Amino acid sequence: MAEPEHIPPIPEKTEPAEHHVGKAPSARTSCAKRQLLGVLTSTDVIIRRLDKLLSNADGQERVLATINYVASMLHHLTASAPWIAFQTRLSLLARLKGRTPPKNLTPASSKSKFAALCTLASETRYNLRLFGLLPLWIWGADTLRSPPADPILHALTVLQVISNVFYQLLENVAYLAGKGVVSKRFVDKYGGIAKWDIWSTRGWFGHIFFQFFVLWRESVLRRRRVAAQREAAGTIETKETKAEDSEALRLEIRAWRKSLVNNAIWAPLCLHWCLEKGIGIPESLTGLISFGAGAWSLHDHWVGTAKA
Repeated sequence: MAEPEHIPPIPEKTEPAEHHVGKAPSARTSCAKRQLLGVLTSTDVIIRRLDKLLSNADGQERVLATINYVASMLHHLTASAPWIAFQTRLSLLARLKGRTPPKNLTPASSKSKFAALCTLASETRYNLRLFGLLPLWIWGADTLRSPPADPILHALTVLQVISNVFYQLLENVAYLAGKGVVSKRFVDKYGGIAKWDIWSTRGWFGHIFFQFFVLWRESVLRRRRVAAQREAAGTIETKETKAEDSEALRLEIRAWRKSLVNNAIWAPLCLHWCLEKGIGIPESLTGLISFGAGAWSLHDHWVGTAKA
């Protein structure tokens, strides 16, 4: 008996409908668990890196400074935006009615949550800087024991140590007097807290001023060193040695540029605070400028937490 020309396909065995209904929720539950595990893992990594960042004084200062500056920016943004919209509406209504728009209105002062956060972060930084004379002592002692080989750098470093001690000492006394820890009568006898703050900032500006000369001198010495190394380079220098020297030079130049950017951004702002009437920098921009000065350093600190 001949086989038929076409054999109909054997139908596949199917499971009852209730089996499929049971599997779908299980798959969704498994997917949700994987997503939750992924979120928890990412959160754990971030928290560990943040803990590592806050485990040293420099990292704490960078984080607190960032909170300080960002809160200041947000405060000014949230305080000015409604007022600008209000003024715009007043001007539009005045024009529609054929009147002259009001000019001498000022916004009502209100302390926002961002302003409170900015104040809290700032006071925390002040409290931590009360111990700032200790590392300055160590910096000065190390400079005396092992001074830089270059006499110009040596002199500039000594001047920076003196400027920073002057700055930190005056800031500490003024801050403690404002909190009632140090006799306010003594501070008032020599100009008052505001005057001490200004002179403290001038000490900080002295550090910034001398830092420009430090960076200039380091650049000169680096160019001389690189030129001498190229002249002395011979056949004994291997490719690995060249690669190591190039990487070290790259990192040195990067650190130099970061210091230059930081110094260049701080200089006008610090000069503004040094003068009783300032140089015209709006208060609303100080947070943004300050954040820009430390952004590179904060980035490097955060990247460093990813390294083992």
